[in-house]
Amino acid sequence: MFRRIVLAGVLALATSTSYAAFSYDYLEIGAGEVDEGDALFANASKKVGPNLFILGGAYMVDSGLSLGSYDGEGFYLEGGLGYYLPMAPEADVYASAQVLYANLDVPGDDDDLGYMTRLGIRYTPVARVELEGSMALSGNDLLIDDGLGFGGSARYQLTPAFSVAVGYTQDTELDGAFFNVRYNLD
Repeated sequence: MFRRIVLAGVLALATSTSYAAFSYDYLEIGAGEVDEGDALFANASKKVGPNLFILGGAYMVDSGLSLGSYDGEGFYLEGGLGYYLPMAPEADVYASAQVLYANLDVPGDDDDLGYMTRLGIRYTPVARVELEGSMALSGNDLLIDDGLGFGGSARYQLTPAFSVAVGYTQDTELDGAFFNVRYNLD
């Protein structure tokens, strides 16, 4: 009898179609570290089809660099397309590709157009808590040396619409600790 109950439970979980309700429709603002300086940012994501979303962001940067008459301040913009795939009731994997434009007050060529591709996972271990980890491959010489970056964060849902997150990234849009507040649009 016990085996039948366990088997029925496993089959019910395996055939379940109700996956995690991770939002891909949101606005967020935050602050984080860039090199020896800091950045303020605003990001947005909008679901545009089954599992497909667009995303973008704007960052105001004070790199903390002192380069003679150059202060390392400036901005960068990013925008692109993403795809997510629910893997389990509490996990999604996603991939995105974005164009990055950076304009910083540095010697020589002070603007650069590049890219960033990302692969990540979002996981909810318990109610109201979301963990996220990602790897990013980038090509923008001014903002980020070409190469591989990593990031991770923990998000807490204050209400169904509002959440806060803390995290750490290395060689992505930011390079250090960050904090953000997110408003879910759905």
